[in-house]
Amino acid sequence: MAKTALPVSPYFVLREKPWNIITSHLVVPSSSRQKIFPITGMGGCGKTQLVSYFLREYPNLYVQTIYVDASSSSSIKAHLQTWARALGGGHERDVWEDAMRILKTAPRGERWILVFDNADNPRLNLTPFLPINTEVTIVITSRNHALGNLSTTHHLELGEMTADEALAAMLQAARRQLPLSDEEMGSAQELLMELGCLAVALVQAGTYCRQLSSTIGDILRPYTFTQYLRLFKSHRADLMKKAEPSSLDNYQRGAYTTLDLSYTALAQESRDLLHILSLFHYSDIPLAAFARAATHAFKDQEEYHPRDNSYEATISKLKDLLYRDMEWNEIHLQEIIQNLRSFSLVTASTMNDSLFLQLHPLIQAWCRDMKLIAAQPYRAMTMQVLTASNYVSEGRWAESEKLYAKLVKDFGQIRGEGHPETMAVASSLATSYYHQGRWIEAEKLLLKVAGQHMIILGMDHPETIKVASMLAASYSAQGRWAESERLEVDALAQRKRILGIDHPDTILSAANLAMTYRSQGRLTESEKLGVEVLEQRRRILGIEHPETVFAASNLSTIYQSQGRWAEAEKLGAKVLEQRRRILGVEHPDTIKAALNLVVTYASQGRWAEAEKLGAEVLEQQRRIQGSDHPDAILAAANLSGIYQIQNRYEEATALLAPAVQAGIKVLGQDHPNTQADITNLTFLYEKLGQSRNAQEISSLLYRR
Repeated sequence: MAKTALPVSPYFVLREKPWNIITSHLVVPSSSRQKIFPITGMGGCGKTQLVSYFLREYPNLYVQTIYVDASSSSSIKAHLQTWARALGGGHERDVWEDAMRILKTAPRGERWILVFDNADNPRLNLTPFLPINTEVTIVITSRNHALGNLSTTHHLELGEMTADEALAAMLQAARRQLPLSDEEMGSAQELLMELGCLAVALVQAGTYCRQLSSTIGDILRPYTFTQYLRLFKSHRADLMKKAEPSSLDNYQRGAYTTLDLSYTALAQESRDLLHILSLFHYSDIPLAAFARAATHAFKDQEEYHPRDNSYEATISKLKDLLYRDMEWNEIHLQEIIQNLRSFSLVTASTMNDSLFLQLHPLIQAWCRDMKLIAAQPYRAMTMQVLTASNYVSEGRWAESEKLYAKLVKDFGQIRGEGHPETMAVASSLATSYYHQGRWIEAEKLLLKVAGQHMIILGMDHPETIKVASMLAASYSAQGRWAESERLEVDALAQRKRILGIDHPDTILSAANLAMTYRSQGRLTESEKLGVEVLEQRRRILGIEHPETVFAASNLSTIYQSQGRWAEAEKLGAKVLEQRRRILGVEHPDTIKAALNLVVTYASQGRWAEAEKLGAEVLEQQRRIQGSDHPDAILAAANLSGIYQIQNRYEEATALLAPAVQAGIKVLGQDHPNTQADITNLTFLYEKLGQSRNAQEISSLLYRR
């Protein structure tokens, strides 16, 4: 007997959007070309049921319905042969090739439909089984996304249900009706999220609730969604593997069992990547993170936390998985992803010319629940991809912020919010805020991290001291120098005692304290510390090391504050040359070095040189970091000052007025830099005879 479509499940809920698509493409006849209509999606999303419902609703649309199990070429041949023989009239000894000839010669004016169900095997070649005949409509259901390429009408990618459809399916399976109590509705909504609105999982949950419900007398005692949710949270894997005892559509597999069928067909490298992806947040996993990590050889780009012997082993495993012929090959990664997409285990989307991957929430949960991966290094591999893919070395702090924000979220899920590794990454996120001039955000996050470090690690732990130093820097940037000094003095004393005088962290504390003394006008103390720091770094790290160059830059600014312009210029020019050569012309630290040299030139009355370099710096700052970045505000104020000294008041005002507004917004009205700029702008308005503007802007000056 020829195979027929499976019965429509009693739990089937019609999905409006997919239904409109399938009817609009299949019901209206077309004489111009043959219709091939693939429906793809992950296992259990309702592909087969949608086709069964369509055939039930349109029983007279087709003269012949040929329904084929397409799980293998042998099953296709067997079902085609069975169909042909069932025609009778001399076809009793037909083979599958005869069936193909019949399909190719279907009478004109008769509409036939050929359904290939469960064509999931990515190695299966369907082409030999596709008869060319405009009278024969072909429908394909598959987990293999690539079969969408066969479409001549529309490729229906069947995803999760809408929230309303999902709730209806779960209620129907549980034999429950609206309205529900507030608690039950809240639990139902949470279940929809946990199950990702996947049809098979929703029916599984509803059926479980129905089976455990009871009737005493005429009173129904339902097993509630709240009870199921509680059980789901503690026994998710066991529940998702359970099969329904009996089903009209013979689909008795649990949600996880359905996914297991795909997993067994995956290559090992695809399984490995899937487990790594499952440890990200399931939405918008950036493929660029893998490429960037690979260009850094999967090594840390900054020190997050101490590494043990497993660090090198983790890097080696990532290279084994993602390298080809001992080097990074993006095509190799794309091939692995394509294998996962062929089973609809991942989906992909493009944003701003970048490729992002997505996992269904239930696929993520299924991957994480697998007992066999507990001893595997996937967690370490995932974190290593993230830590190796940052933008710090390039000074691209906006991109770093996005990555660190994702890291904090992912580490929080994997390690826990209070874990030292999560806190280390949170500190790095605060650093990205700091370098973008978002000091209040940096301060808020650092206070949280510092509090947790004090409780978990203790006052003298290096990470606790490091965060205190970072907090001091955020205070200094806000002009809160007394608070900054107190923290920095403590950090320097602790590091000298615990780490020793020549430890890089001790030297960093001394460098920070030197700059705070400079901001407070304590120039002798500042110079003494600055010279010591530069000497130490030259001796320990060498002249060209970035930290040595940074120390030279700091000392140059101290000389500026002392009016020692020749010494400031000599050091500043050398710093600019080194940074241009080592970091590149447009690295933020290079631009800062140029800005410092502008100040030195201007203070010596070398206006042409100061103006030329100052204009270049301002253009770079605005283009790279934006007009509202503190460094761009400073660059605008400096160039305005150069115009002002040359009595070019209109040009100076045009630059400084928007810089003052940006400073009030970003730094705050009472910040010392903002107050200095307001004073200068008041002077410029008075020089231009704009007394009303001068009076308005001067009202913003801080009155002591």
